[in-house]
Amino acid sequence: MVLFALANSGLPGTSGFVGEFLVIIASFKANVWFAVLAGTTLILGAAYSLWLVKRVVFGDVGNAQVAQLQDINGREALILGSLAFVVLLFGLWPAPLVEVMQTTLHNLVAHVAVSKL
Repeated sequence: MVLFALANSGLPGTSGFVGEFLVIIASFKANVWFAVLAGTTLILGAAYSLWLVKRVVFGDVGNAQVAQLQDINGREALILGSLAFVVLLFGLWPAPLVEVMQTTLHNLVAHVAVSKL
């Protein structure tokens, strides 16, 4: 859970960082104030994610039924490990996703750029 929360916070080397970096670059090209606003919201989102991890993972268990739950089994560990691998893979090598989205995004930008007047 901590890895996924850090990826959500935009830790370099994770898929969340790539997305946040692309958002900051695109908003900076549009307007500096958009980039400042985007950066501020990203910082607030990261702070909330870290606060959530602190309370959920490292906090006290307030319910007896939750305290009795068992740790994950091998099947769940395999699935979470696969997801963690994908988060790290696309954080270190985002080209496959960017290439797939490129044609669609160019088409979308072409439609949005056309004036309706």
